[in-house]
Amino acid sequence: MSHEEILSTINFDNLLKLGYAVIDARYCDYEITDNGYKFVIVRVEGDRDNFYLEMMKSYLPSYQPGKDIYEVWSKVLAHKIAMSEILKRDISIKVAFHDFWEINNY
Repeated sequence: MSHEEILSTINFDNLLKLGYAVIDARYCDYEITDNGYKFVIVRVEGDRDNFYLEMMKSYLPSYQPGKDIYEVWSKVLAHKIAMSEILKRDISIKVAFHDFWEINNY
């Protein structure tokens, strides 16, 4: 299954309703699994409705959502995974977000 297919199975909206959010995908080795990446999920205590919007604005203050925010975030995570695999090291989600933004001209 591709990164995009795996990410498309994550229901970001339902996770937020439960009080959780996927904030990163880490590229590193863990003994418990052979997957090259893992998702970082955190508890969301504040405004759940605007969580992803505010997170993206923290990376790019001029960010204005023009498309489904969950679809964009899913693509950013997939881009980060792909970049990390090419570089053979973990990169920051902020770097991945900016690179994705620049390449896709959102």
